[in-house]
Amino acid sequence: MAIVDSGIKEEHIALQNKIVDSYNAIAPDQKATDDLGHGTAIAGIIGANMPDENMIGLAPNAKLYNVKVLNSQGKGDIETVIRGIKWCIDQKVDIINISFGFEANHFELEKIINKALENEIIVIAASGNTLGLRVDYPAKYDGVISVAALKPDLTRYSYSGKGKIDYSAPGKNIISTHSDGGFSEFNGTSFSAAFVTGTIAHLMGSSAENINSNNINSFLKPFVKDLGPNGFDEKYGHGLIQIN
Repeated sequence: MAIVDSGIKEEHIALQNKIVDSYNAIAPDQKATDDLGHGTAIAGIIGANMPDENMIGLAPNAKLYNVKVLNSQGKGDIETVIRGIKWCIDQKVDIINISFGFEANHFELEKIINKALENEIIVIAASGNTLGLRVDYPAKYDGVISVAALKPDLTRYSYSGKGKIDYSAPGKNIISTHSDGGFSEFNGTSFSAAFVTGTIAHLMGSSAENINSNNINSFLKPFVKDLGPNGFDEKYGHGLIQIN
């Protein structure tokens, strides 16, 4: 699976030998190092494997593609993000995790996301830390799994996006890998999206079915716990995906 983000500290002890390949979409001739810390945290939630420190991601056997599209300030322009997603498509990844978003729609971004979906790639994106005012793009696009954040008591995290939500996941007080080589606590829908990505990767790894963007939602139905009002709603979506 691909983590499209700020890069990953690949030499982190909990992430060693996890990266299949990497690509710096900002500067293709340079390494996809993480000078922000965001992508490394996402990678840890998904795939960390350090049982001695009780730091195990949701899919510890998963192999990761490291795609850098965000700079040290957490900014990334549309053209760079599109380049990164195109690279993922060319690598034929199964899942793309996008733990950031844009307030406005961009036609070319929607086009490349649709191409990924047409190639049966599951695309998972953070709904955004928008105080419930909106859902960011690409999470808002049809076919993209949009993730809201939960507090430890499984109620909605107040910063979380609201509207086009598909699923909810923990997004408060999340411990994960830090780019300084240690571990830290993180909050927000970025980390909820990583939680869903890791959970889906875990479920796919233990299933004989061919799971892809066309059938992922029907596949997930038995694993979802409804939250909030009965049935689907704009705060929690279908609910929390659980590994039974």
